[in-house]
Amino acid sequence: MELTQPCFITMKMVNSKMTNRQPNYQDLFLLLLSLGFQEKRRERASSQYSVFFHQQTDTILAFARPIDEPITPADMLSTEVHLQAKGITDQALDALLTLGPVVVR
Repeated sequence: MELTQPCFITMKMVNSKMTNRQPNYQDLFLLLLSLGFQEKRRERASSQYSVFFHQQTDTILAFARPIDEPITPADMLSTEVHLQAKGITDQALDALLTLGPVVVR
């Protein structure tokens, strides 16, 4: 039985060379800021989380992951649904973050 799973690849310039990597929360946070969201970083004794607010559409997105961690599929889907439902963008989130999904075998 052969298993496949989608994976997302981001191209990033490092020392004038392109490298492939999965998009992380920092990539997502920068994208949200570019779409007009404002960030409010919150900290608790046991964890840190980020809250993003889009004033024009009254949209709030919250994430409780380290910024260098790859974005979970659940967060990718949830964020995309919110962005599209509120009319912030009609593009797929992976298209905004990456070159597109690649199937890894």
